[in-house]
Amino acid sequence: MSEKHRLTEQGDTGFRADQVPNLPESETSRKRLGEDPQPVGDYAGIAPYYRTCEDAAAVQYQDQNIVESEDGWWNHQQIRFVSGKAFVGISALLLLIPYAWGTAVLGGGEMLAVYYSFLLTSESPRIVQLFVVLVAGLGWIALSIYILIKTMPWVTGGFALLLRPFDKLLGKLLDRGLEAGESAFSRATGEVSFALPRGKKLTAPFEEFDAYVERVIQHGGIFYRLIFVHRYTGKQFTQTSLSRIEPTKEEVMALWDMLQRYMDASQPLPDMPRLEPFRHLDPVTAEHDQQTGRDPRFWRDLDLEVWKQGEGAEWLKRQTEYPWNKRTCKLTPQIGKISMEAYRAKMTSSSDLGELKEFAG
Repeated sequence: MSEKHRLTEQGDTGFRADQVPNLPESETSRKRLGEDPQPVGDYAGIAPYYRTCEDAAAVQYQDQNIVESEDGWWNHQQIRFVSGKAFVGISALLLLIPYAWGTAVLGGGEMLAVYYSFLLTSESPRIVQLFVVLVAGLGWIALSIYILIKTMPWVTGGFALLLRPFDKLLGKLLDRGLEAGESAFSRATGEVSFALPRGKKLTAPFEEFDAYVERVIQHGGIFYRLIFVHRYTGKQFTQTSLSRIEPTKEEVMALWDMLQRYMDASQPLPDMPRLEPFRHLDPVTAEHDQQTGRDPRFWRDLDLEVWKQGEGAEWLKRQTEYPWNKRTCKLTPQIGKISMEAYRAKMTSSSDLGELKEFAG
């Protein structure tokens, strides 16, 4: 790793928006159809509202279990997340039981309701039979929703109880899957690491990645997602636990704003609930919080529902109305100021230029 991207004992850090190095041109155009490129270094100072609300609720629930440890998925040194097939697989596993139970209650129950309605009205006129079947079918849909709400916690809890004898085995398998798919934004080194197939990783400086807002067309309309493309290998990363599909473009752009400020070592940590227990461990953030008088337990002691009605509503309004299209990019002017050969030579002593690292599990 190069000196620029190493966290030394003196506290030197990696990425700084005001010190973007000269970068080579990419072999392909950075323009992508249907995807909006996101600028680097022009900060709105806005964190994604809906994710912040969810994180605040989670942090308050887990407050007693939060440990200031470098092993956390989010801390002052790195934001870890799952990407690629591991993310898809874990997401499917988490949804398996709720979907299976929902299908059994709603689908299976509906079929039984219709079947017995036909049996009970087999001697009745056709119009009466159809009416009874329709009422039974619609009635079961309403009843099944109530049943699912009441029983889902018991079903998932019961399933977890059945799996308890296999805790160690499942834990090892889950850890292996998480480890193989583990990716990270490292504030400490200024690098980003994405999991690749067959246990490999692509690790490169933050400034080698381009971010885009992708439009995702689904039933119900157009949604948005933050994706990342490594400029010099063309590899793109869309399936991550970090950049989920959002209903508004502003939420995605606020996520990108938050990630940039997290990676910029000259900036205090973004005011995200999950990062609150670690703010005092980052020197820049600790100094900022001391100067501003920030409550070190703001999110953990917050009355979230009251906040949503007041300051939170203003936050959301600011996120929605912010002139996102007027941001400028501090990275783009640096592209093309050095040849790829010279850039590679400069990075020879490091592993930074999009190296595919074998996963060492």
